[in-house]
Order: sequence, then C-alpha cells, then structure tokens
Amino acid sequence: MSAKYYTYQEMWDELQRLQEAYPDFVTVEVIGHSRQGRNIAGVTLTNSKTGPALSKSAVFVDANIHAGEVAGNAVAMYWMQWCLSHYGTDEEATELLDAHTLYIIPRIAVDGAELYMTTPARFRSSPHTYPYSEPPEGFIQDDVNGDGHILQMRVPAEDGGFVIDDVDPRVMRPRRPGEIGGTYYHVFPEGRIDRTSKTGAVPAFALAKDARRYSMDFNRNFPIRWAGESGQPGSGPYPLSEPELRAFADFIHHHPNISAYVALHTTGGVILRQPSTGPDTILSPTDRNLFTRVAEMGAKVSGYHSGSNYKIFATGHEKVLMPGAADDWMYDHLGVLGFTLEIWDLNKRAGARGYGELGMRRMMELTPEEDAEDDRKIWAWADKEVRQKGVFNWTSFEHPDFGMVEIGGLDPKFVLQNPPLHLIEEECKNVGAFLTQLGLSTAKLIIPSVSVTEEGSGLYRVVAEVANAGFLPTSSTDKGKSLLQEGVRASIDGAVEVVAGKSPTEVGHLAGYGGQSTWSPPKNQRGHAEWMVKAEPGTAVTVKFEDRRAGAVSTMLTLRG
Repeated sequence: MSAKYYTYQEMWDELQRLQEAYPDFVTVEVIGHSRQGRNIAGVTLTNSKTGPALSKSAVFVDANIHAGEVAGNAVAMYWMQWCLSHYGTDEEATELLDAHTLYIIPRIAVDGAELYMTTPARFRSSPHTYPYSEPPEGFIQDDVNGDGHILQMRVPAEDGGFVIDDVDPRVMRPRRPGEIGGTYYHVFPEGRIDRTSKTGAVPAFALAKDARRYSMDFNRNFPIRWAGESGQPGSGPYPLSEPELRAFADFIHHHPNISAYVALHTTGGVILRQPSTGPDTILSPTDRNLFTRVAEMGAKVSGYHSGSNYKIFATGHEKVLMPGAADDWMYDHLGVLGFTLEIWDLNKRAGARGYGELGMRRMMELTPEEDAEDDRKIWAWADKEVRQKGVFNWTSFEHPDFGMVEIGGLDPKFVLQNPPLHLIEEECKNVGAFLTQLGLSTAKLIIPSVSVTEEGSGLYRVVAEVANAGFLPTSSTDKGKSLLQEGVRASIDGAVEVVAGKSPTEVGHLAGYGGQSTWSPPKNQRGHAEWMVKAEPGTAVTVKFEDRRAGAVSTMLTLRG
C-alpha cells in the first residue's frame, strides 16, 4: 500500500481491484456522469457480514471537488486501502468496518482533474466554458515556453509594481512607496493574449484583461446562500446546475444514514468547521461543543490547525462568506456534522506564516517585508526538499505578446497546491487518522438490557432498553434533531399479539456520550420500549431499534415464564 496521484483510469482500476479483492467489504457504483461523459464513482465500505450498509451510521467523504486539488483524491484512495488492509489486525479499522459504514466519492471534478494530471492546464473545477457562452478575448494562462508547467512571468516595465529581492533574487518583493532608480517588473502567471477579434496592432497590456474561460466553482454551486455570478464568481447559473453535483446530491439523498461529513480540499493544513456566518455563539451550545471537540481531536491526530470557517476566512469585507459551499449545505439543510479539510501546509513546512494558523484577517495585516521573508523561507525549503523537480529559476524567453520576459517560480501543482510526491503518503496517514476517528465517533445503537416477565397464562411483558454508544447523537447534531421528523423507533416481531403498547413505537433521538455532563445522569442517551404481548410459551421474538441516521440493532429472545 502506497500513496500516489491517480489519473482517471488508474483510479478506476484501483477501485475495481479493491472491489474484487474485498467482495464482502467494497461496493463500487457509477453514481453519475460528468459533462464530458466520465463516470463518477461512489464507494461503500462496510463489513456486509455484520449487517447491510444502511443499517449502520456512516461517515461520508468526498474529494477533488476542485480539479487541481488531487491530494484529496490521493487521501481518499489511501484511506480506503488502509481500512481494508488493516481489517482484523487493527482495532480501529476493524471496529470502523464492522460497526459503521464509509461512503466515499473519491473524485468529483473528473474532467478537470484528468486534464490537470495529464496536461500543464489548471482548472478550478470543470473545463467547460463559463461564465461566457463564447470564449472572450484577453489574457489566458498557458504554457508559452512549452516546458510542461504554467509558472510565473516577470516583465520589466517602468510602471512595474515589483522588484527583485535583495536577499534572494528569485523572490519578487512589492515596490516600496516612492521607490525609484531600480529595475521594476509586472509579475503575473505565465500566459498569453488570446485574440478573438479582428483589429490592428494593439499594445498587449491593453488586451490583458482576465479572459475567464473555465471559472466554474463546484463548491459555490450548492443551494445554500447561493449568490449568483455577480455575488460569487464561479457559482453557476443556478444551484446544482452541474451534473457532477446533482449526482453528489442524489447520492446523499439515497444514503440517509450519513452522520458525519468531510470534504477533502487543498491547501492550508487546517480542519474547518461550522459556523460560516458568524462567531461560535450562533451555534447551539450542543453543536458548538460537538464541532469544537471533534475539530480539536482532528487537529491532534493530524497535526493540522483547526477553526471555524468564520474565524479562519472572514476578513470583514464579505457580503456573504463562501456562499454555496458543501459543508454549509450539509449542516444547515441536513443537520450533518461536517468539515472541510485543507490538506498540505507548505507554509508550515517552510517555517512561514499561514492562514490556517493565523486566519485570513491576520494574513492581510502582514507587511510586504513579512511576505517577502516568508517567500524566502518557502524557496529555501523547496531548494532542500524538491530541488530541480519543483524549483524553476527565472529564465529569459522571447514572448510573442510581451517581448523579452523571464519565466520561473515553484511548481504550482506539486509544491504549491499539492504535496510533492515523496510527501503525499505522510499527508494521507495524518488525514486518514482523523477520518477514522470521525467515523468511530458517529452514533452506535446498542441494547444494554431486555427483560421478559410472565404476567399471566400466555401473557408476557417485554421491556427493552436502547442506548447510543457513539460520541455523536443519533441526529448527528442538535440542528439535525430539529430537521429530522423521526428519531429511534422500536418494534417487536414474531408470532405475538400486542395487547398493550404499539409496534413500531417512537423512542426519539438519543444523545451521544459527547453530550454527557458531570452534573446530570445520561438520561438523554438511553431510551426504552415496553410491550404486553400474548403468545405461546417458547415463542421466539425479535426486538429491534432503528433510526435512519444511526442505523439499527436487534436482539432475539424467547418468551418463557
């Protein structure tokens, strides 16, 4: 078992291998198709011998909703392999697959990710023309020197806003106010002017407006505070407009036992939790406790930072913070405890400042000198760790639009956006540890006690107790309790006549041990059902407790005096 970055075919080959190697544990299905017709995989992992997938509480993990964030796909694939290969020898892997269900969509942006992996191109999510119906004229990112990478360009210009750093000539620092007498540059991504209209000679910079070609952002297309293109670039023409996301939403709808959720992204080295719309006080005390405790657990086992979306990303300039995002939708509309996990913290590796640790508000307060200091650290780290595989010194190139330029920088794909190949396994192990602990935190129904008392000839009183042995409540969150119409239900089946009580009967939602208090007994963590039944002595009956989100548990007993 080793971590790697997968092309589309390699991913499907590995999924098929896992299904063939572990037929009692793995189900792989095609849940939908991309705009270009590629299959989107939905994977179910559980021990079918201990019960069907829907009879157990589940953790749902998706990855690669952004085309270039292929480390998420690598983590998802590695985690599945780890769980399966360690079943029977590792206590956590065994419990996870015996008592819980894992649902994984290992790659959502299958079209964009394939081009990302096989060409120099980079995409936010999907390589279809959006938001324009026809490609506009202007500047587009491109591999103009043909070296297989889209790096950075620096173009000498009197009105340039950047200057070569005095300490490390590969670093470009901002030009200081009133600074004169040096050589100054415009610095922007490697690319060219794409001319779509007939015109005479026009200066290149006059045409250098951003010609946004492929700016669809799947993670702004969910039906939660959706803002439209004018309010949030990349949001799509309407919520769930993209076939990939409709397949995603349908998958969730058909798996009501999803109790926890993680979206795997890059970068930042941070576990992001709710809320997104304000400080923690907008959550109920119960949900605030659940989110913070699980996120802190994740930070401990992964080595990442943790914090709320609002705390990490809010700068004070937003009308709506990250509208249309999946984790907000899962919590606000479905009541599922969900997280966005940003894999890979290059800044931390290099000893530089990063938003996962400081938050975006503090990062915006850094001075240009502090930014340049951090850039030097990142270049020095790359020199040591990736060398010529990821470090590209500035090299002269005669550009067809801008004349003589220099092209260079760090590998944007496997240094900046994703870990270098030799470090991806470490990231997979760390993030996988959190995914495992989260799965083990979901609800687990047990039957602590059941009793049968003969109250008369052929008349029996049956009392059964149910408890939630998981950290999370059966509703996943306090918000989930308000959204779900049903809680745990109890039933008694067999050749009996129920003469008192009813079957099925409502027991209600059960808290998990994460909600226990030292000041009161765990009364909300347990429930019971009681029936008076008529039956022949020796009749076998089954008592069952079930919940759409928490799964089911049952026990058989014999009616005797």
